[in-house]
Amino acid sequence: MANISQYLTKAILDWALGGATPTRPVAQFAGLATGSPTSAASSEIATGSGYVRQTMTFAAAGTPSGSGTASNNAAVTFGPFSSNQSISGLFLSDTVSSAAGNQLFQGLLATARTVIPGDSLVVGVGALTITLN
Repeated sequence: MANISQYLTKAILDWALGGATPTRPVAQFAGLATGSPTSAASSEIATGSGYVRQTMTFAAAGTPSGSGTASNNAAVTFGPFSSNQSISGLFLSDTVSSAAGNQLFQGLLATARTVIPGDSLVVGVGALTITLN
């Protein structure tokens, strides 16, 4: 996942270049997308399907001369779902509330998945990698 939202692009530039002092998100929450999430829109799954955003935590980033990446250090489980859902993407936000907050990163799943009632979707440890190089 290397796609950075418009919000986070500005925050990174402001922080790195001293133009402003953005507030760091207290936590990151993973959300699922039914379409292709973009830097401006998440395409989030509708509420009422058994879906809620999940807290996502990350290990420290690797050195820039190495991989320049950070990966999730705990698995997260979405579901069980109460209705059929076609899931193609994932995004990170700064709030747990659906359709709210600031999107941070977004990307497509390696393999899209269709869930049916009773299914869950698990993002395993190390399965989500953020790269900034």
